[in-house]
Amino acid sequence: MSVDDLKGSIAYILYRGGAIGEELVDDRSTGSPLPVAIGAGRVPKGIEEAICSMEVGESKTVRIPPEKGYSHYNQKDVQWYTRALIPNGYSLKTGDIVTLSHPQDKSVRVGRVIEETEDLVRIDLNHPYAGKELEYWIKLVDLKQR
Repeated sequence: MSVDDLKGSIAYILYRGGAIGEELVDDRSTGSPLPVAIGAGRVPKGIEEAICSMEVGESKTVRIPPEKGYSHYNQKDVQWYTRALIPNGYSLKTGDIVTLSHPQDKSVRVGRVIEETEDLVRIDLNHPYAGKELEYWIKLVDLKQR
């Protein structure tokens, strides 16, 4: 089935994965399954597509290219910000995580401080997996169709 066929359904999954070649940090392979609303855009498109091709009880490992994961790395999402205009801006250090409004579309985004000066911080608003190929093991535990 396709994502469109199952849109509005709830899939319950166990999973484990992350960016290929990096330390595994995304692991929910035991415990309560994660409910995923198909078509809601809460998980990468490649994971939704894999779920929709599975039978309940089936597990598989999928490779997900950036365009079906967290998109390509966008240099425009890396910007300098004046510390004075950011809450607690003067206490920020390289590596800190911040929540900001995106400069173009004003959506709230999570970013990481990647560089700093006395009056400025450079913040990367790209998802940590942007531009990276992902690999996930997924098990479809249950599917409640709409």
